[in-house]
Amino acid sequence: DKDGKAEPQAVFGMDIATGASLQIQNMKSLGRLEGNKFVTLAMDATTGATEAFQLSDVSVQMVHESMFDSLVPPPSVLAANNNPRTVPMKHAVLVDGRETTELDSVLCLVNTAMLSNVGNYAGKSAASSVKKSNAGLANKAKKTLLNALETDDNKLLEELCDFNILVALDQSIPANDMEALCGLVKKWARGQKQGTTVDPKLKMKLKSCLES
Repeated sequence: DKDGKAEPQAVFGMDIATGASLQIQNMKSLGRLEGNKFVTLAMDATTGATEAFQLSDVSVQMVHESMFDSLVPPPSVLAANNNPRTVPMKHAVLVDGRETTELDSVLCLVNTAMLSNVGNYAGKSAASSVKKSNAGLANKAKKTLLNALETDDNKLLEELCDFNILVALDQSIPANDMEALCGLVKKWARGQKQGTTVDPKLKMKLKSCLES
């Protein structure tokens, strides 16, 4: 970057152990060939920024064989780091022709080319719809949604096709109502626009949430 400092890697030891365990379960359920089509996502919950990583077959095999040592340090260690970049190994592994019991987690990843993609829930506005401070809805987003409530359901559902907005609303809308709202947004995003309407009671609850 501009300061000459390397950007921090988003996936470390505990993330790799968790991602590999999930991939192993996926392979057991779908079979090796289909279950191996798996990526681990690192997401910033405050902004929604997400990066995808693919774990190497060797790292998944090592997790399957319980090669990773405990990633949780003993209580006596004050500066506890439960998610270290350097992964402790139960047995020595060969890296660059040398045996080591500490594996840099970057070696567990595959360099994966990610193509630019704009999904159905990317949102239509270039400006952020949520606040970075608390991940709540930005005032502009609230105003836009309130205006959409007064127009028609298609306009409202179009605005709601924004993952960040849905995550922000989930903080203040009851689970049952949020599930119903997400169901409508999903149908609308898939092209089932005709006949997809928002229940008036759900609109009232949404309006109350946006005005609070």
